[in-house]
Amino acid sequence: MPRALIHNRASEPPPDQAATDSGLNILFLAAFPLFAWLFQGSFSAIATAMVELWILSLALRLINAGQRCHRLYDATPGARAPRLPRKLLGSLLLGVMVTVLAGHHFHSLFLPLLIGFLGFGLGLAAFGMDPIRDKPGVAQPIAAEDDVAEETLSRADHALAQIADRVAMLEDLEITRRTEAARSLVMRMLRSLARDPHALSRIERPVAKFIGLLDAEANRLCGEDPEKSSVFVRRRYLAKLEVMTESFETSARKTRVRGDKDAFELEADLLLDRMPRHNLA
Repeated sequence: MPRALIHNRASEPPPDQAATDSGLNILFLAAFPLFAWLFQGSFSAIATAMVELWILSLALRLINAGQRCHRLYDATPGARAPRLPRKLLGSLLLGVMVTVLAGHHFHSLFLPLLIGFLGFGLGLAAFGMDPIRDKPGVAQPIAAEDDVAEETLSRADHALAQIADRVAMLEDLEITRRTEAARSLVMRMLRSLARDPHALSRIERPVAKFIGLLDAEANRLCGEDPEKSSVFVRRRYLAKLEVMTESFETSARKTRVRGDKDAFELEADLLLDRMPRHNLA
């Protein structure tokens, strides 16, 4: 077969796309009576014809865009369903247009509404419905994000637990309780933000900084000479722990950008975590 013929065949649109375009072109024949209204009839008939032409044009645009989205949905593995049902809306506009046109020929509303509903049904039968369900492959990125969030929570909890265990070996009740309260605050905040991958990624850096500073202070506390004043060492650790906790709390509030239910629950958790520290003070 000649190469030119092969090239020409390859450049032709797919059969379903060609059939769709021809079907949309045939729908323009419905506008011929409207063009007649523009040149004869009253002012209300001309205004109605212009509105009907606009509705028909919008309906055809929606159906055409819906067909393109449907073909892309069929050709893409793991595709998401379109958020806007364009073909459904286009068919609905066709039904509205037919209802208005039929209303000029009947005195009651029943028959125009029935004819308009029939036009809506014929539009759906001709062009089909929009995809309404995501393909199974869409859930994979969500599962991957859940795994990343779970790993972040596990890593932070493990690091904070090690610090709390080292501090608990000093057998100081107040220091142990303050450290556990700080650990609880950080983990509550991380769990509250775990549903939002973007918020969790923004809070990772403050969490890492908080853990690093707390680890350094815990090492300094546990490595102090027992002959030094234990009161000064305890006060210094508790003061720095309070400053670091408040700084992390402020940074987490700035990370939160939506005032939704999770934000309200997070505020309540922060208040509950803050109460033991103030009671001890």
